Amino acid sequence: MKIPSSRTLRDMETAADLRAAGATWETAAEQTGRQPNLLIRWARVYHDQWEQLLREAEERLSRHASNESRSVLRKLLRAKSSRIRLTAADKLTRHWHEEKAKEAPPDPHVDRSAYIAFLEEMNDDQLQVHLAELVRRIHAEGGVAGTVSPQSPA
Repeated sequence: MKIPSSRTLRDMETAADLRAAGATWETAAEQTGRQPNLLIRWARVYHDQWEQLLREAEERLSRHASNESRSVLRKLLRAKSSRIRLTAADKLTRHWHEEKAKEAPPDPHVDRSAYIAFLEEMNDDQLQVHLAELVRRIHAEGGVAGTVSPQSPA
């Protein structure tokens, strides 16, 4: 595996940020003072590093866009029109629920109170789906330690 120099790595980071934002290879090349073909070659030669840099840049861009949209929605909560305020509040709530759904649940073996709080935030449908997945995972792993699995009829 080839290792890029510090200058190359710095320029790869800049190019990844620009590409994640939708810039062309030519634009990224202008910003880094390199040739477009060289940047494309780096993406092949340093594939693992490039993919990691691009993924990190995309995640930063996504977080930034999410923060910006939340900020705009919060401003709309103070609008004169009640319809605009209600729509903004609804969108903020949906956004919050989407973000919470992306989070991994707390490990019940590590922090039971956090896990119980996590379960209490769920509605009935979400709880049913979560419990069904938990049961499926327990069966796939061969049961829970310290318990006896029911015997199947012989």
